[in-house]
Amino acid sequence: MAEQECVTSPRILSMDVDPENEVESEYRIEAGGNVKYITVEPGALHTDHLSLPLSHLPTLPYNDVSWTRAHVWRDAQSGELQSRLSDRRLAGVENVWHHKSFDVLTLQRTKQLSTAAFETSIPGPQSPSSSEKVEVIAKIASFEWEIPRIERETRVYQILHERQAEDLTPRFLGHIHEHGRPMGFLLEKMQGRTHASIEDLQDCESTLKRFHALGLIHGDVNRFNFLVDRDVGGSVRLIDFENSEEVAAEEDVEQRQSAELHSLRAEFVEESGRGGGFRPASSER
Repeated sequence: MAEQECVTSPRILSMDVDPENEVESEYRIEAGGNVKYITVEPGALHTDHLSLPLSHLPTLPYNDVSWTRAHVWRDAQSGELQSRLSDRRLAGVENVWHHKSFDVLTLQRTKQLSTAAFETSIPGPQSPSSSEKVEVIAKIASFEWEIPRIERETRVYQILHERQAEDLTPRFLGHIHEHGRPMGFLLEKMQGRTHASIEDLQDCESTLKRFHALGLIHGDVNRFNFLVDRDVGGSVRLIDFENSEEVAAEEDVEQRQSAELHSLRAEFVEESGRGGGFRPASSER
């Protein structure tokens, strides 16, 4: 008897859903080691089905490696769902500077930290072939429109590496790829550190000044983007460079950096939780 082809049920890896069903919703789906990106036009699915779409989408050949994207809509005349497949190459991070790279499909999520970041583990550096694991932080662009954010962060870590200022941040451990397409990175997990408070203002100001001296602006200096180790004399690490800029050549760089520095106190006493909250999106397994 001929050996049957192994067909793996699809599972949602990421979704960007419009709860009002007024703009497109996007899904990143994996089946049998293949990752597909599906865009659903507004109104194509019932609003109640957007967060659990797999049983409501048209039948798609998820195990077929010849396509990467699908566009789904509902025909205005027949009312039937329609789909169009494409093999368009997806955009990825262009600045690949680190010598290590990790396959995103091998990274098991142990804790979701934000819509883009999660905890995972990789083999320990001393014995990569053993069962010893090290906890790390992964940050990825689930969809193409998020790539510029990861590109900016990747560039900041490269600058810190080149200027020998890596002690300002968690260590950059390597790029993350999906089928060879760079789309994220791994960072050291800073054990025992807490988010900054007003008592850490002076140490955080010193860290931000060092960051500015490299010709950079952070762009989002809320207290959750400063990690403090109070057992090491208030040692501070900066994170989250999605909005960072290289500004060394700009005429108003000192003014902009000064404004960011002076905004720290107000940010540290701000109590809305901006920058620190996360509510996981529902997923269909």
